[in-house]
Amino acid sequence: MLIGEASTDDRIMDWVDEPATEQQLIHLRELGFSQGEPLMRTQAARLIRELRRNPGRSTSAPVFEKPGAPPRGAMPAEQVASAPVPSNDFSEGTRTQAYRFRAVVEAAHRALVANPNGPNVRADAAASTQNRQEFWLDTCREAKEMRIGSVPVLELYQMQGYRFFPPSPQQVQELLTALDEAMPNWDLENPELFYQTLELNFPHLVRRR
Repeated sequence: MLIGEASTDDRIMDWVDEPATEQQLIHLRELGFSQGEPLMRTQAARLIRELRRNPGRSTSAPVFEKPGAPPRGAMPAEQVASAPVPSNDFSEGTRTQAYRFRAVVEAAHRALVANPNGPNVRADAAASTQNRQEFWLDTCREAKEMRIGSVPVLELYQMQGYRFFPPSPQQVQELLTALDEAMPNWDLENPELFYQTLELNFPHLVRRR
């Protein structure tokens, strides 16, 4: 069970509704973005990635709903200020591979629901779920301990995962479940959210230097 009195999915996604960090706003201004309404962290991350890909696009601020009261259990202001800034420099291959693990899991579970007594459907669902857990878990392991050791795993480790001690498979699954339900395509668009959510909910796994 994750920290906090709220349910797992509520607590794990508290950070989504928090204001954009100062570093994000500075980066947006450098990219030519003219801020209008207040931005949230996830909105800012997406805008940064879009402006990097399409530097010639219009930089007028989109209209967002103004944020309401802080969500229950939200990070204190000092933690928000020190939270990691989303990194949008992951290669397309890494993003695609991260999403592919999710797509395989979803396909296997659809097959299980459609034909629960079919041959190997339960085993396929379990295996695909475990493989996805291992992928994300591997990104927090040192190279000599990696079980997959693919280029995407190494890239995620070098850019984000090196900051953490490896979580347990159960902890990984809790993060994946909450992120999947809250943000479609997060692993394709913003894979750094896995590590931000990991740090928020399991701060004892952060390596202290």
